[in-house]
Amino acid sequence: MRIWNQYVKFLLLLLVFSTAALFFTPGVGAQDEGWQIMRADYGFKAQRTDVTDILRDLVSHGGVNGRVAVNNQTMGGDPAVGRDKSLRIFARNRRNEEREFDFREGGFIDVAMFAVRRDERDDRGRARDDHDRGEHDRRDSRGLVIVVGYYGVQGRTVNVTERLQSMVREGVLALNVNNASLGGDPAMGADKVLIVIYRYRGEEQATAVREGNRLVIP
Repeated sequence: MRIWNQYVKFLLLLLVFSTAALFFTPGVGAQDEGWQIMRADYGFKAQRTDVTDILRDLVSHGGVNGRVAVNNQTMGGDPAVGRDKSLRIFARNRRNEEREFDFREGGFIDVAMFAVRRDERDDRGRARDDHDRGEHDRRDSRGLVIVVGYYGVQGRTVNVTERLQSMVREGVLALNVNNASLGGDPAMGADKVLIVIYRYRGEEQATAVREGNRLVIP
């Protein structure tokens, strides 16, 4: 009987420790924690670029098929040429606990890990019409659909989604990336980047083109 009691106690302790591990192991249930992106940077050692706004925007729009690729294109440039870079995300949850998430260049971020929500309002603050949006997506489901685009630098960007949508001709978007074609200069004196998330033949992709270069999609 004594051996049996010790065996039962051992099983109970094992159950307690297993349950504790489930709840307290870092990374488990990140989505349920509601992690808010406070700051993010991309690069190698001291050669890092602040990409907070870029990352928040990509995550809020669901990334590409629920993921955001970590590379020079999606992060708006290469801050450390020839180096193996990483993305650091500093986040805070509902309990005001802070945590750092690290992703290597070439990896992917599951957008469900973070509590950024896509704004369902247009630039004039009006709710978007679900019926009109659905008709647009169905009409262009086999062609090119511009999901979102913005132009500028960290902290100084302008949403150019509607402008890009209006420039699509026969299923192709082609333009010179400059202030004239994109409606103005959101960051005078800075080298700007155009980042576009688009859907082509049902598959979402992302691209980034520096000011002065030409963008052609697909």
